[in-house]
Amino acid sequence: MILVTGGCRSGKSEYGEKLVEAMGTHRLYVATGKVFDDEMARRVEKHKERRGELWITHEGYLDLEDLDYTGFDGILLDSVTSMVTNLLFDHISGPTGAEASEDSDMDFASADFNGAESYIMEKFQRFAAAVEEKHLPYVMVTDEIGLGVVPETPLGRGFRDILGRVNQYLAARAEQVYFVISGIPVRIKAE
Repeated sequence: MILVTGGCRSGKSEYGEKLVEAMGTHRLYVATGKVFDDEMARRVEKHKERRGELWITHEGYLDLEDLDYTGFDGILLDSVTSMVTNLLFDHISGPTGAEASEDSDMDFASADFNGAESYIMEKFQRFAAAVEEKHLPYVMVTDEIGLGVVPETPLGRGFRDILGRVNQYLAARAEQVYFVISGIPVRIKAE
């Protein structure tokens, strides 16, 4: 497993793609983001155009350990950040499954972020164990959001804390970790 981290627009996704392209021609792109508006749809289309036709795309973030990975030379998960976001909102939306957002009436100050973290970490532990057990050629892209100021909102702080812990967990398990800054990848861990 390889983890690629960096800030927004650092070039981490492009670098992750290059790593997977070097693994072979049968490539899987695991897209974990949800398309909520036209702007996001345009971003998704740009990413698809950049990757070209040699990539097969799976859109989703749940039960990734159960996907059929047979025959893939390389797999890119883009991104851990989107996956954590979706899992967090799945957990704090409650049993109704109603969508939660910054604009909703939900009181995020009373959200169970500790419970959400346990839920999310368990998902990533199962997923990472499957990646290792099956020896899957996985590259995961994530955002390093711990270099800025402390977020103003309870939701922002809860999300930052959970993503930071998921990133630490994945980095500890990864064979290689790259930090991308201004389009330049720097290897920060190698086994």
